[in-house]
Amino acid sequence: MGFFNWAAPLVRRFGDRFTELDANGIAEWLRPSVEPGGRILDVGGGAGQLAVLLADALNASVTVLDPTPQMLDYVPTHDQVHAISGMAEVMPFPDSAFDAVVVSDAFHHFRDQPGAVMEFARVVRNGGQVLVLELDPRGILMWLIVVGEKLLGEPGAFLTPEEMCALMERQGISGRCERLKKADYRFIGVVDKPGEVA
Repeated sequence: MGFFNWAAPLVRRFGDRFTELDANGIAEWLRPSVEPGGRILDVGGGAGQLAVLLADALNASVTVLDPTPQMLDYVPTHDQVHAISGMAEVMPFPDSAFDAVVVSDAFHHFRDQPGAVMEFARVVRNGGQVLVLELDPRGILMWLIVVGEKLLGEPGAFLTPEEMCALMERQGISGRCERLKKADYRFIGVVDKPGEVA
């Protein structure tokens, strides 16, 4: 995560990918599992831009989990947004602590993707949701992005939608992948914990 140590101010200043309108759309995707007062975990949430928008749109508590303290320093002060330093693969939370997990443009940075998905299934309650927003690595432009990420010391481990759905399914998170625009796609799935009440 060396790149993000020094890039944190730039991400805070120029990294607002999502508008309020975008966040309202994402909130609609999450509304089936996140009621007002609910709990969302934003994994790899960086400087918290999306977390603040989702907290307002859903009237929910959003915890930003990110391994880079320099990024967390830029999380805005907000009554319902909390920043925690930690790794996706070893989360410092109890089982079933959240109604939903959101991962936006971060999954390809995880060095142990199966381990991270196991943690999603652990920390989300039975019947809760997992939402991953990612880029399909196919195509020449994406090949250049992958090479660029690797040159910066990042894993650049982008999964195709089919690979993402298969990985989630192996950990008991059943869902679907849907193309959004250009190379963007979303995985949205539900955590199934047999024997637990939803």
